[in-house]
Amino acid sequence: MPPRLTLRTGDAAVHRGAPMFEPMSDLPSELSSDVSSSSGPLYVPALPARRSALTAYSRLPPLARACVTPLWSIPPRVGGSHAMGRRQPHPLDPDRTALAAHLRTALRAIEVAQRGRPAWVDAFHTEDGTEPLVAESWLAAAGTPLRPVTGVERAAAQQTATAEAARLSGNGLGVRVFLTAPPDEELRGAVGGLLTRIAFAHCPVDLLLDLGAVVDEHHPAEKWALRALGLLGSLHHWRTAVLLAGSFPRTFPEDYGTSLAEAHRFDWDVWHMLADGPEPADPPVVYGDYGAAHAGSGDTPARAGGGPPWGVVRYTTERTFLLVRVPTQGPGHADSVRSLVREIVHAEGFRGEEFSEGERWLASCAAGAGPAGAGGPEAWARAGHVQHMAQVVRALRRRL
Repeated sequence: MPPRLTLRTGDAAVHRGAPMFEPMSDLPSELSSDVSSSSGPLYVPALPARRSALTAYSRLPPLARACVTPLWSIPPRVGGSHAMGRRQPHPLDPDRTALAAHLRTALRAIEVAQRGRPAWVDAFHTEDGTEPLVAESWLAAAGTPLRPVTGVERAAAQQTATAEAARLSGNGLGVRVFLTAPPDEELRGAVGGLLTRIAFAHCPVDLLLDLGAVVDEHHPAEKWALRALGLLGSLHHWRTAVLLAGSFPRTFPEDYGTSLAEAHRFDWDVWHMLADGPEPADPPVVYGDYGAAHAGSGDTPARAGGGPPWGVVRYTTERTFLLVRVPTQGPGHADSVRSLVREIVHAEGFRGEEFSEGERWLASCAAGAGPAGAGGPEAWARAGHVQHMAQVVRALRRRL
């Protein structure tokens, strides 16, 4: 377990004075808005296409946003939570008209957030038995910079439709490979067959290796990733290879005994093992994670009803997530939220309110009083994603 935090008390300068770290606006001037399109992405967060994450991306400073190429996952419209990449025996959404509107609305929202910049879009949760709908939607999106995503578990019609859209747009196509078991020759054969099916598009193809949740040090993630790259790397001249993993906990750690808990960023460690280890990844892999959310955050319906009486405010440090569990309702819950957020703002490692809009929101919440500005689950997620993406960009830029 990572060491517990050292808290600083009485440090008003954290949210009223100069930042502890350089703000994102101080990124080097050579980092222009064309960086990600000319040399490939620096960072690929896999984010659910929800308002909190879409707004967070759009509010990144322009220089930081230029380094980030998201992989957006469109959540299901209805039904319970089901994991991406695992086909259900029967379609889960009975209303095809509503599903079509849901897909079109999500694609438009992503396009607006991207502001002309490229991004991958995985519509897995809207593809179940709706091949004509998928084909129509992707052809309509061919005039945008969005890159469709396919995979070996998708229907042949979906694979062909996304390849045709990539052919028309010229933006390329992502092949997402879920590493839920040790990769083997069967996986190599399946990916090779998919590449043969989509070869007619003559478009750039990206390899999106997805380890899913990696939340403990005993997960053989590094071995699986190296094995997958060995099997798949030579199959194609991939435009980009991305390694995705998520270490944000699905549930709040209950064993800390204090209101401020820590969760280790194992995904960051795994990527470093491949990027800097004795066996360098071939092809080299871009760092990808699930932002400041758990790996299943895009698997629940967009309009899920209800919700627990508590939520989580989160903050990203160099090696860990800081987490406080906060109430969403009840007498005095706003004051309780502010008090708990203060623990993050006063923690060692807080970068100061000038670093990003995420830090500014947290500092403002901690310094305020009364119900106004204490936020709710959407505001907490938005602030978490903004500061997380800004922190990752800074860490990766320092390695260049």
